[in-house]
Amino acid sequence: MLIFSRRTIQRLIDTAGSRVAKTHLERLATNVDRHKKSGIPDVWEIYLLVGHILAHGAEHERPLKDGKKPDILLPRHQVYIDVKTISDDNAHNVYPVNFFVNTFMDQVARRLPVLGDFQIDFGSKLEMVDGQSTYVPALPDKNEISRITKDIVIELRRLGGDFSAPFAHEVQFDGVTTRVSFKPSQPDFPLIGSNYTSFTTLRSGERSVATRALDEGSDQLASAPEGSLKGVYLCDGGTDLWTKGTSNRTSLIHDIARDYLSKSSNLDFIVLFTVQESYEAPDRSDSQFVLLPASLLAGQKKRYIVSFDVIAKTASIRDQIEGLVREALSPLDPPVQNIGSAYANRMRVGSSIGFRNGMATYGENTIRIPARSLGEILAGGSAAEVLDGAVNSPIRASDLFARFHREGRTIKKIELVDGHPQDDDWIDITFGPRDPAVSPLRVGTDKDDAADVGR
Repeated sequence: MLIFSRRTIQRLIDTAGSRVAKTHLERLATNVDRHKKSGIPDVWEIYLLVGHILAHGAEHERPLKDGKKPDILLPRHQVYIDVKTISDDNAHNVYPVNFFVNTFMDQVARRLPVLGDFQIDFGSKLEMVDGQSTYVPALPDKNEISRITKDIVIELRRLGGDFSAPFAHEVQFDGVTTRVSFKPSQPDFPLIGSNYTSFTTLRSGERSVATRALDEGSDQLASAPEGSLKGVYLCDGGTDLWTKGTSNRTSLIHDIARDYLSKSSNLDFIVLFTVQESYEAPDRSDSQFVLLPASLLAGQKKRYIVSFDVIAKTASIRDQIEGLVREALSPLDPPVQNIGSAYANRMRVGSSIGFRNGMATYGENTIRIPARSLGEILAGGSAAEVLDGAVNSPIRASDLFARFHREGRTIKKIELVDGHPQDDDWIDITFGPRDPAVSPLRVGTDKDDAADVGR
């Protein structure tokens, strides 16, 4: 479950190599590819540690008097930090609405290239949550969602015919009916809606996950020298605590952290870390169409940033820690996906951050493909399989290359586009006009023929 690219992780490992035990780094390198690992504890820890190493000469796990080893020490500032990552796998396990909708959307994109919109109306059931009777969405087990959404989409393809008229299909989850409906529309890609955009509850179990992590961090710092600042970096590893609203219009994690710090005699600050999206205009505004990454379909390029909030005992401590955190984040690569995407990818049998399929066109002559795709083709892979993958679209990269070949056009320029910090670089392939080297020779043009007749 990664929010940073593998390239970024490798740079972090290389940078931390002289200050972090080899066994610790080996555990990180191994866990990166274990998609069922809950949360991303080692990744957040190494990311923030390296930022402080670069900015402040941080030390890792210097022993305290009681033998405890906090994750980060800023020796010039006498700041001791323990890093904790929390995930609430149970929240996704019980009510995985977003995961269901996103997985259904992926199946539609692969198997139903139709002009129309889908609506999922989940059935509801009454359950006791934290001692209160609450209506919750009826959903299958999370481990079955990928298979079930695939089956639903295959059935929709059978029922829909040419998808020129509205229709609906019903399925049963836990004895409750869920209705999936379709109606034609004008957009060039399907839109997916649902009656539950998400489902969250203020479950006491989630509070205990956060407070337990803070207890552990506080215990690690108990014997830090008098006069030093002690705090916990609490990181989002896949939990609704950062997104749930409260009466104060803040996320639940902020309320938990404030309440905990007000009662703590040991901690001076808590910093909350998560990932947020930001948007930039595409690099090249003349893009005609795009097939993956999906972010470009909306005409915007998604970017992600590490966001943080400092909760401190005093304003001066807050200002000091905010400055140190900003300095630590400054030299680091940004994330390449958000927490939710990282969680969903881990659920989908551990797919990697990057993708090999994907294509964009610019004007009439240039096609952009992932550099990894070209590498796979040169290594003997099938061009159609590598370039198009499972994407069932009316516009396929292999078809465009075949058309240019039939037209007798050859490549006149190839340009490598750096994808940093992503794990995919891009190849821009520009085709020239018809070339006699690969097309039949022609004698004159229609204009020349007319001139000859007139002589």
